[in-house]
Amino acid sequence: MKKIWKKVVAVSMAAVLMCGCGTGSGAQTGSQEEQGAVQGSQAEENAGGNSSDEAAMQYPEYLNLDSFRPIVKEGEEVTLRVLTMRESIANNDVKENWFVKFIEEKLNINLEIEEVNTSTYEERRNLMLASNDLPDIILNMHLSANDMVTYGMDGQQFLAMSDYISEELTPNLYKILSENEMAKAENTAPDGKMYTMPNISASFPGWGDTLGTQRVFIDTKYMEAAGIEKEPETLDEFVDMLRAFKALDPASMGVNEIWPMVSTWGNDKEFLQNAFGWITTDITDMTLPAWDVETEEIVIPCSQEKYRDYVTLLNTLYSEELIHPDFFTIDKTAARALYTEGAVPVLCDAAPYLSLPDRFDEFIAATPVSSQWCENGVTRKTPSYTLGTACISADTEYPEVCMRLLDYFYSDEGSVYRLYGCAEGSEDTMNMIEGFSLDENGVLVFGDVASGKYESDFDYWVNAIEISQTTPGDEGKMKLYSQKLAGVENPEYPGLDLTNPDDHYRSICYETQQGHLADGLPSMYLETDQAARYTDLKTVIKNYVDTETAKFVVGQRALEEFDTFFEELKNMGIEEYMEICKDSYADFTGVQK
Repeated sequence: MKKIWKKVVAVSMAAVLMCGCGTGSGAQTGSQEEQGAVQGSQAEENAGGNSSDEAAMQYPEYLNLDSFRPIVKEGEEVTLRVLTMRESIANNDVKENWFVKFIEEKLNINLEIEEVNTSTYEERRNLMLASNDLPDIILNMHLSANDMVTYGMDGQQFLAMSDYISEELTPNLYKILSENEMAKAENTAPDGKMYTMPNISASFPGWGDTLGTQRVFIDTKYMEAAGIEKEPETLDEFVDMLRAFKALDPASMGVNEIWPMVSTWGNDKEFLQNAFGWITTDITDMTLPAWDVETEEIVIPCSQEKYRDYVTLLNTLYSEELIHPDFFTIDKTAARALYTEGAVPVLCDAAPYLSLPDRFDEFIAATPVSSQWCENGVTRKTPSYTLGTACISADTEYPEVCMRLLDYFYSDEGSVYRLYGCAEGSEDTMNMIEGFSLDENGVLVFGDVASGKYESDFDYWVNAIEISQTTPGDEGKMKLYSQKLAGVENPEYPGLDLTNPDDHYRSICYETQQGHLADGLPSMYLETDQAARYTDLKTVIKNYVDTETAKFVVGQRALEEFDTFFEELKNMGIEEYMEICKDSYADFTGVQK
């Protein structure tokens, strides 16, 4: 990515530089504006030479700034309410997970946790925001950049977290933001404040920005049965492969019916969209801005002439039963049940081992395919940073505790503990887990997985360790410091072990995606005066596009009526909508391939 919006970057730099030397306020009194003024004054005083001891006096007395153990001093009691979304395979009470107990016992913070899953989080999130009844910390509720504007900048429901960044209170975040300007910009609202913090990815083969976001895997058992010797390189070859799978005798494959391609979360749509040259910002929403790699411009896919061809392809796949009849509505549970049956030759999921832990190594990753609309197959490069997954209520009684806890997640130890737990033999196991160690090949091994207590590393992380499906932190630190905790004096990023299910999928994706990676668009932040009109237009346009696209795909509306479809979009204001979107990217100069 060459450049992001000049205005947002400039404002975010100024905001973080100002608050970086300051501290958060004590009790939550007065308005956000009044607090900001106080904090700005504190920043100037500290920049003028106040000692760290003097700066620390501005924090609550119960807060420990000398270390993270504990965050709240012994003898003091603080309880935080937390709302978190967990993976669909979660089958236990999150309050019994190791990391939750660790926070309570070692960091001295009591947690009242409400957990939701992928089928209930949206309703709970909307209710929370509409009622303005927010818990202290919100984890992994799929909040967008515009949510940060609506509920942070304008609504003041989210804490302006950047007002609390300092070397004393949040040393890890202070350093990360000073070293990752683009990550900072991605998470900065137009007012120059950050209402969430970036997640930082590791970057080495198979991790971070060395991978694309495509997740499509082909069962080699089906390839062999259909006489297909190598994965397709063009869209036409890919469709022909699906037809060959459908033509197989289901009984010979041990199933009642074959559904050639099924997705858990729209991964199939992304694969096909990429074949048309679109790098989309939301694979389920074709009314959002996308980058067209062929024309090298920002577009609204549903308004382009080739959207007709895209929908025609979906209609072909549907009518020939190459995709599932519940193409638009199937969820993870139903999709993975079909995977487990062996009825799906092409899995569009995060990784094969999530449903098929005993057969994960029988899959290859699909190569991003080319087409008449896209000369070279392409997939969106996974950013080395993402929009953060944590927000804090502006009304929390304990803003400093919340910020220091989040900062711990970004520390060496916290980055490891939030997902992996602790090392074998550590007192931190608290007799709850066996911990991790390194095998003779230098590969991290989790004792509770090796003993058979959990089916896979992923099962262990979800049902024994994590507080959330995605907990903010620094993935690079996690990879290196976990080795150090396991006894490696000079840790290095590990190689990929093809016998490990997680490493296997990363390896096959890495192998097929090199030479096909392209940056996507950064998050779109709308100015306040644009947001209302954008929302009005988008609501009408998206409802129409979603409804009519489904009709075209399933045959309820004739494809010959596409000219009428485009005319209706014009009548709904698609051109004005497009201008608003393009204006928000006025200083954006393009993506890198």
